[in-house]
Amino acid sequence: MGKSWVGAALAAVVGWSALAYGQASPQAEALFRDGKQLMKQGKLAEACAAFEGSEHAEHNIATVLSLADCREKNGQYASAWALFLEAESQTRTDPKQAMLNTTAKTRELQLEPRMSYLTINVPDESRIPELVVTRDGVPVDPAEWNRAIPADGGTHEIAGKAPGHEPWSTKVTIGPEHDKQAVEVPKFKALPQIVGKPLGTSATPPQPSPFTTRRIVALSVAGTGVLVAGASIYLGLDARSLHSDALATCPPAACTPAGAVDAQSQNDRARSRALYANIGFGVSAAALATGVVLWMLGAPESPVAITPMVGPETGEGAAIVGRF
Repeated sequence: MGKSWVGAALAAVVGWSALAYGQASPQAEALFRDGKQLMKQGKLAEACAAFEGSEHAEHNIATVLSLADCREKNGQYASAWALFLEAESQTRTDPKQAMLNTTAKTRELQLEPRMSYLTINVPDESRIPELVVTRDGVPVDPAEWNRAIPADGGTHEIAGKAPGHEPWSTKVTIGPEHDKQAVEVPKFKALPQIVGKPLGTSATPPQPSPFTTRRIVALSVAGTGVLVAGASIYLGLDARSLHSDALATCPPAACTPAGAVDAQSQNDRARSRALYANIGFGVSAAALATGVVLWMLGAPESPVAITPMVGPETGEGAAIVGRF
């Protein structure tokens, strides 16, 4: 049984080479031959790269099988299994390729229990609009989220990003065989809505009202001073009018005793009103001066804003904006 299996495998290998030679694309043929030569030299990574280049240049089932064989020998069991699965599917209905189909299917079944698996868990709270999850820079289909997917051994980078949210990434190392690892995508943190402006422009902070509490008091005090000044002016004018009436009642050249009494009474009232007028002017001047001082001291504080900044050049940070 062992010898017959070895013979079948050798026949399949010969068949793969025969199928590849004579490809329409000279680039594909040259890369395929380089891959075979590199395999013989034990340069597996370079050989796999050559086979992959050949397959990209022109599809050929022999190239797929050779690449699968190379991946398996290089310890990339998940990639090899997927290629054998592809070869088995493409040769399934062609009787002329029955030997290749059997070989591909057998190798596929042998590799399956050896593979390692990686699960990328994406909880519901992490599924924000336009989320893109990648593995080694390649987008992961949402259908593969929360499922164990075959993965080659080694270190893989898992990342996620979505508009308006901070990007996230992590690395996970998987064993080459029989290993199972899982990574959970966290809840993404939303970025601030305010975006930093380019250098050379300034953000204008909101302007506070000029009527602070102190300034409102200043206006009240000044208003009172204006009212007192008005009353003082009235008293001053009335005092002058009474003094004029006193002179008219008792003129210096012809003043009777009765006129003198009336004139004295009018002068007394005139002096009283003049006194109140003078006091009022003093109070008014003090009130107006106090109002001016309170108005100046009551100026609103210079607005200072600490603004979150996010930009492609500046990154994340904060800016202090205001008048100093």
